[in-house]
Amino acid sequence: MMTSVGGYSVLPVLLPNGSSREESEVTHCLYVQAHAPRQPDADSGRSLFVVNVPVTSTETHFRHLFGTQIGSGRVERVQFQHDEASRRPGPKESSTNTEVTMNKKRKRGEEESAEEYVSRLSTIKLPGAWDRPLRPSGSHAVVTFVDRPSMEASLKAINKRKKSSKKTTIIWGHNLEEETAEDNGNNNNNNKSSKKGLCPLGSARYNRHAQLRYPSRSELLKSVNEYMSVLSKLEEAREQEARRRGNVVDEDGFITVTRGPKRAVDAGREEEMHELVARQREKSKGLEDFYRFQMREKRKERQGELLRRFEEDKRRVEEMKRRRGRVIPEE
Repeated sequence: MMTSVGGYSVLPVLLPNGSSREESEVTHCLYVQAHAPRQPDADSGRSLFVVNVPVTSTETHFRHLFGTQIGSGRVERVQFQHDEASRRPGPKESSTNTEVTMNKKRKRGEEESAEEYVSRLSTIKLPGAWDRPLRPSGSHAVVTFVDRPSMEASLKAINKRKKSSKKTTIIWGHNLEEETAEDNGNNNNNNKSSKKGLCPLGSARYNRHAQLRYPSRSELLKSVNEYMSVLSKLEEAREQEARRRGNVVDEDGFITVTRGPKRAVDAGREEEMHELVARQREKSKGLEDFYRFQMREKRKERQGELLRRFEEDKRRVEEMKRRRGRVIPEE
C-alpha cells in the first residue's frame, strides 16, 4: 500500500462491517498533511488537513483517533467541509468577532449594537430534524489541536506507522458504537446519544429522525419567541443608531436626514407660534378688500352663501308641504 500521495501521508483505517461489528473488512484511506491555507490564520500552525473522511465521521471520531488510538495529541475542534456549524471565521471575521467580544464588556445598562443582534439572530434556529450529520463522499476536514506540538506529534506518529513493520490496525470508531449502545440501553432505549455525543446509525437513526420531524410546541415557541424578541431589539437599535447619525455633521458639513417620529413641540414654543399667527391676522385686518381678486373672491363667497340658503329654504318648504299633506283647491 502507498505511504504518501502528492505530499499527503496515507493513514489506512478499517471501517466496521454493517452486518457484523466483529468483522472489519473495508479499508478506508485518510490523506493527512499539515494545514497550509492560502490565507493563514492564528490556528493554521496547529492544524492538520484531512482528505477523504468517512461519511459517518464526527468530531468524536477524530478525538478518539488522535487522542486514544494514535495517542499523540489532544484535538480542540474539527471543521468539516460543508458544515456551517463548525466553520471557522476568516481573518476579517475573526477581527470582527474580537471587536464584538471586547464590546461585550460594556457598562451596566448599556445596550448591544445592531451588529451584535445580527450575530445573535444567525445563531437562533429551529430544532433540527437529524441528530447526526452525514458527510459527502471524499470531503475534507481541518483538525485543530490544542497546540502545535500536539499536531506535530500526531503527524510524526502517522509517518512512523508507515515505516513500522509491527503496526496495529486502526478500526474507525472502535468501541465508540458499543459504548453508545450501552448508554442507550441504560437510558431505557430512548435513542439518545451517549455522553461522547455519538448518535446511533442504521434504523435507530431514522427512528430518531421520525421523532425529531415533529418537535414539541414548547420548543417551537421558544425558538420563535427568542428570534422575534431579538429582531425587535435589532430594529430599536437601528433606529437609535440612525437617530444618532442624524445629529452628526459629516465631512462636507451636511447632516443626514432620517425618517422618524415627529418631535414633540414644547409648550413655550407652541405659545410663541400662536402669538405670531394672531399678530399676522391683526396686521391683515384692513386689507381684505385691497386687491381686485380679493373683491372677486368675496363676491363669489356671498353668491355661494345665498345659493346655499336658497336651497335650504327650498328643502324646508318641501318638508312643510309633505307634513301638511296635499292641498286640494276649492272649486
